[in-house]
Amino acid sequence: TAKSAAFRAFIGVPTVKDLELKHLDIKTAFLNGILEEEVWMQQPEGYIQGGPHLACKLKRALYGLKQAPRAWHIRLHQELTSMGFTQSLADPGLYFTQVGGTNVMLLIYVDDILVACSDSSIVDRFCKRLLSSFDGRDLGDASHFLGIAIQRDRVNRSIKLSQARMVRDLLAKFSMDDAKPRTVPISTSLRLSKDEGEPLDTAVYPYSGLVGSLMYLAIGTRPDIAYAVSLMARFMSAPTVVHFQAAKGVLRYLAATADYTLSFGGTDLNLCGYSDADFAADVDTRRSVTGYVFTLGDGAISWSSKRQATVAASTTEAEYVAASSTVKEALWLRNLLADMGAACSTVQLKGDNQAALKLLRNPISSVRTKHIDIAHHFVRERVARNEVCFTYLSTDKMVADALTKAVPQDKLKYCCTGMGLQQV
Repeated sequence: TAKSAAFRAFIGVPTVKDLELKHLDIKTAFLNGILEEEVWMQQPEGYIQGGPHLACKLKRALYGLKQAPRAWHIRLHQELTSMGFTQSLADPGLYFTQVGGTNVMLLIYVDDILVACSDSSIVDRFCKRLLSSFDGRDLGDASHFLGIAIQRDRVNRSIKLSQARMVRDLLAKFSMDDAKPRTVPISTSLRLSKDEGEPLDTAVYPYSGLVGSLMYLAIGTRPDIAYAVSLMARFMSAPTVVHFQAAKGVLRYLAATADYTLSFGGTDLNLCGYSDADFAADVDTRRSVTGYVFTLGDGAISWSSKRQATVAASTTEAEYVAASSTVKEALWLRNLLADMGAACSTVQLKGDNQAALKLLRNPISSVRTKHIDIAHHFVRERVARNEVCFTYLSTDKMVADALTKAVPQDKLKYCCTGMGLQQV
């Protein structure tokens, strides 16, 4: 399965380049997998032949077999490579090739396949050949993918991704259709800890189900709730009533912003990243929070809000560790975009901590920095190689700020605009 960031990048590149974008669906995909192992099964009830003492030897995979997904992937990989496609090293769900100098790309998520190419005749040719090997449907221009609505405007070269239907279904599931809306997903005055509030009866109030649904939205098209969801996920093992009320607060924010879309467009494919950290933000562990976001074609293709693995001794260290995570993602996106025909030599990254930026550019050591884990120092090497370039950006203009902490309404709106989130 392709990563979420790869899917959004796959949407962003055809948007700017004005490529054809088609959608194929393979029927009963797992049944196409050829088994390498010897597997026997009892004859199904109602179809017994030769007596119940006989068993069936499977030649192809069935739904329910542990090896069925892998068998399907191998079968599909063999078919695509025979058609001249190369599997991306950055994401195994991406395949690409060239036909007469024209790039053709496939993005695969189990049995859903997106095809992108500038020549519609080449797209039709590959679709027909693939559907001649597997039973499937040509769904035409991509309009939905994995529950995400795709709205395209070819004239203005823009694509909008939305999960409005899932938001409304989630509100209905938790009886919050008429909930009082709020302007931010989490209040700036709220400080949650693991021991705050009475224990929640999870048999009555499905906290984990609510947070899991919110997480799918945060991973898909809603980076504006990523920090709040990351915070709620820390209390999955022992939630309290206060935690559940905070999670319902995110629902009230979604009720007010159900129609938000993640938009892609523009005239260039410059990859730009924003790196930020909130020092000692976690009340229970005093660990800092890393946040980053990458934009391509005016829209966010990758973002993260995550508590750091170790306790930072200073704001500089917290920002430096955040820069390490950001560079790792930047290098991966750099390789991914190269396979999509949108290579960039140097990824522009922006941070709002001057001390951390000086530490990145200058290979120096001091009493305050010598304890920083050496694993993070590879960032300096990447900066020296000119694979990434860090520049200063004031905190007021830091788009990733909303991924590290609760921010007021005006700042949240600024961050949403910077990430391509728009109200329809």
